[in-house]
Amino acid sequence: MIKRTPTHIRNRFYNILTEMEQNRSLYVKNPDKDFTRNSIFSFQQTMLFITQMQSYSTNRELNTYFSPLNKNITQSAFCQAKAKLNSQAFPGLLHSLNQKFPFRKTKYGLHLFAIDGSDLNVPADKRDSSTLIPYNSKNGGYHQMHVNAMFDLLEKRFADAVIQPRKEMREVEAACAMVDANDTPGNCLFIFDRGYESLNLMAHVCEHGSFFLIRAKDVHSQVSPFRLLPLPDREEFDSSVRFVCTRSWKLKKEDPVLYKCFQKKQRFDFIPLDDKSGTYELSFRLVKVTLNNGTIEYLITNLPQKKFPPCVLKELYNLRWGIEVSFLFTKYNVAMNSLHSLKREYIIQEIFAKLILFNFVSLIVACVDVPQSDKKYTYKISFSDAVYKCRSFLLKLKDFEDITSQLLKNLTPIRPDRSFDRNMQSQRLRALQHRS
Repeated sequence: MIKRTPTHIRNRFYNILTEMEQNRSLYVKNPDKDFTRNSIFSFQQTMLFITQMQSYSTNRELNTYFSPLNKNITQSAFCQAKAKLNSQAFPGLLHSLNQKFPFRKTKYGLHLFAIDGSDLNVPADKRDSSTLIPYNSKNGGYHQMHVNAMFDLLEKRFADAVIQPRKEMREVEAACAMVDANDTPGNCLFIFDRGYESLNLMAHVCEHGSFFLIRAKDVHSQVSPFRLLPLPDREEFDSSVRFVCTRSWKLKKEDPVLYKCFQKKQRFDFIPLDDKSGTYELSFRLVKVTLNNGTIEYLITNLPQKKFPPCVLKELYNLRWGIEVSFLFTKYNVAMNSLHSLKREYIIQEIFAKLILFNFVSLIVACVDVPQSDKKYTYKISFSDAVYKCRSFLLKLKDFEDITSQLLKNLTPIRPDRSFDRNMQSQRLRALQHRS
């Protein structure tokens, strides 16, 4: 097995772009015409330029990127170049990068994937009603896309993503698609927050041959599928649950606890809408746990009880916070919040490009060993500082060729078990025309 080094990772990245350019018919709209002429904006340069873009105006980005070549590139030329890319170009680069550097790390013999979504403010477009979120108090509104992502919690890299207009957000369907598409060898555990306790999603994970761990809403609420279960009246419990899914209300009436009947057009991919006799059995655990702060939570899982007692489930679920941190870094340090496009297809290009850059930085950081001393804390590389330096390293700027020593200049202490109240604030979009 070849040891990963920053130079090795960067060379692989460029090799992927070269391979994609050689097979560009898969990634462009018009294979007979697009990127066939010699141009400063080749396929590879276009992909690389979009991937490394920061939070400046497009013209400043172009001037900075092409100044070493003494080229005066217009914004129009860039727009024409990115218009040639189809919807598979950047997802293809993300998946190829993950294939070149497969997910290796496991915990308890499991690859740990968290799946969650995050809203992203996008520029207003009156022609696009699918992203418009109206104000409650007055006319008008704001526009958002919803980023559904699958994140490897141990490797700290994005494995997949599905981008949806905010009004057409379907988190559970996006999660099912990402679970089905996952080809990571070995046992996988998919971890979900509240809102994902869907029987259809659980069935998809089971059919995939994997495990799920889902934080459920209050099991006693009227909408909970567990409210009729005879659950123990204790502070904590670990109960086995068996459901038989069906579209027959007749079976539901025979045993309301055992049978779970779907509404007429409710989605369950393993029983057709017109099938009144088919059934699908689901068996899992419903676990009630008490957190250190006294909060009661309910966890749903199909992990075996002996090897994964409630204390281990709490430990595994606690790792899910890694995807929230990744969204924070991607939006504010990798500049996903600073979009340079109005058209929705170009916005999706930029979103995937930021996930790719995040993965590249994470790969570089992971292969740098941080020396430790006898101080109070152990230290790690500051990811927010690493983004700028790894971007410069990707572009082969001379001052950043020795990336290891550059990264070791900015370390941050690891403080385990720290917790803060979540500060939820609405964020405005930074308008395109007001950037320097």
